[in-house]
Parts: sequence; structure tokens; C-alpha cells
Amino acid sequence: MYNLIRVEFFKLRKNRSFWTLLIALTVLSLAYPLLYYFDHRSSGEPQYTGAEFLLSFLSSNAYVIKLGVAVLAGFFISNEYATGVMKTIVSSGNTRGRLYVAKLTVFAIGAMAISLVFPIVSTVEVTLLSGFGQLSEGSGAIFLLRVLGLTLLYTAAYAAIGALITAIFTDGGKTIGISMIFFLMIDVVLASVGSKVDFVNTLYEYSIFKLIGDIGLLNIESGDWPPLLIAPILTIAVSAILGIFVFRRKDIK
Repeated sequence: MYNLIRVEFFKLRKNRSFWTLLIALTVLSLAYPLLYYFDHRSSGEPQYTGAEFLLSFLSSNAYVIKLGVAVLAGFFISNEYATGVMKTIVSSGNTRGRLYVAKLTVFAIGAMAISLVFPIVSTVEVTLLSGFGQLSEGSGAIFLLRVLGLTLLYTAAYAAIGALITAIFTDGGKTIGISMIFFLMIDVVLASVGSKVDFVNTLYEYSIFKLIGDIGLLNIESGDWPPLLIAPILTIAVSAILGIFVFRRKDIK
């Protein structure tokens, strides 16, 4: 398993799409705060501090996670089906379950790296421009660690779903398109159906699609922690099991 993961890391480091995503997000993360900085400076409005910017725009990072997972899945995983690399890997003698877990692990780590660009780069830049400021409650360091930790956990959950979609459709274009549609529309669909069906509403309330919005809350009650942690872990486990099941039965050409 260790050697399989090493091979996947090597492929990730050589993947141009991964680095293109990282560079593009870094540029956007640097440019986005500057627009607000110069706009507030010209209008005389108080500048955002690093803490305020992180709190105000953390929800936007959910879209970065969704789109990043969709694009990376298409170019990092699905591309291997089109080039014939996947067929060669499957014929290497390793079980398909081990191959899938290794690929999912590295894919999730790549998605995690993408998910941290916006909150880290933007917050550091705004802090350098205007200072970090203060949070109304609790320690700033503890809050940052909590936000980054939950961001990584929820990104891994989205990556597990993205890998499952890739195993089903294999084609890069279909994977990106279907993943984007699924991630962007699932909230609307579940909320709409949930307003009429109690079971679906409960399912949505305790799903990663709803709970990802709670990552940036200043205060999380002790009773809210179990679903906040269990939902992504359960999503990873279920999606990985389904992905392995699909991958084992896939006719790879």
C-alpha cells in the first residue's frame, strides 16, 4: 500500500492540472482581497481585518472545494482511463480495492491542498494589509486551527464522493460536468424535497452539504460537535466502500 501511495503522489506532483488549479487559486486569493482593500480605501470605509475577512468569506471556500474536487477528479483520475494507464495499473497484480484506496487517499490530499489556498493566502494577505484584528469570542489561534481542521475533513468527504462519481463515469468530461452539477445542485434539491418530506429534511440537516456551512461559526455548542464530525467521516467511509464496489466490477478498457 505504501508503494502504491508513493506512486500516486508522484503522479499528483507531475499533474499539470493540479498545479494549474493551485496557481490560479493563489492568484485569485491574492487579487480578491485587494479589490476590497482599494475599494474601501477609496470610499473611506473601515478596512477588513484578517479575522473579519476570514469570517465573511469563508462560505465562498465551499464553492472552491466543490469545483476543485470536480476538476481534479476529471484530470487526475478520469484521465487515466482515457490514456490506458488505469488498465495497466489494474493489471499490475495489486487488488482493485488497494488501488482504489491509494488513489482516493492521494486525490483527497490533493483536494485538501486546494481547499486551504483561499483561507490561508487571503487571510495572510489581509492581515499584512490591515492586521488580524480580534474575534468576538475565544482564541484566534484555536479558531483558525478548528476552521482549517474541519475544512480538511469536509474536503476529504467531498473528495470521496468525487472519486465515486469518477469510478462510475470514468470519462473526464462527464466526471467534471456531473460532479459540478451534483455538488452545486444537491443543496437545492435536498432542501426543496426536505420541505415536503421530513425524512429527507433530517437527512439534509445532518449531511455534509448542510453542515459545511457551520465550519465558520464562532461558537459551536458541544451538542453540535458529534454530527459535525460524524457526517464527513461516515460520508468518506460509505463513499469509499461504494467506490471500491464499483471499481472492482468495472470493465476497464
